Amino acid sequence: MLQTSMGDICFCWDSVNKMIILQHNAIKASFQKSLNVVSHLFNVIAYKNLVGFISKYALHVISEEMNRLKYVGFEKEHCGCTIKSTFGLPCACELASFGLGSIPLQSVHIFWTRLSFADISLPETPFELSIQQKFDVIYKRFTEVDIAGKLVIKNKLREIAFPNKTSIGVPQSKVKTKGAEKGWAR
Repeated sequence: MLQTSMGDICFCWDSVNKMIILQHNAIKASFQKSLNVVSHLFNVIAYKNLVGFISKYALHVISEEMNRLKYVGFEKEHCGCTIKSTFGLPCACELASFGLGSIPLQSVHIFWTRLSFADISLPETPFELSIQQKFDVIYKRFTEVDIAGKLVIKNKLREIAFPNKTSIGVPQSKVKTKGAEKGWAR
């Protein structure tokens, strides 16, 4: 896009701006393609809940995992669950658990469902962004453990609630980091 290193700042700015506009248009086109064009590969019951709701790239990654399903099956040891942890897409062993039914949209990370640049709020999903249930579990656990366990839980909660106040402090005296002690015998 820059063609030469001898251009002035205005020429470079215009070239980079044009490149960004081209990339933006290509991404918008891929979003529209994901919404409107359906490949024959995805006209099966397994992809019924996903087509038109996630990107085509994510569909292809899931399709590759479906092919791995022949070798992996239900065994997590053979699967590795790499796609689940890195992409947020269902891995082969998770796809095996769905059987012959369709893959639920909830098994796909929300990142893959955003197919526009519009500022939108979180979609209405069955999960709720609340931590009350987690607090109830923590409190139940707190009441069941002994004094030492209660202190551990209390310290962990203090670290979360007050991150700027830690148990780490400044050393009492300067710590010598180099050299051996004098008079140390071998």
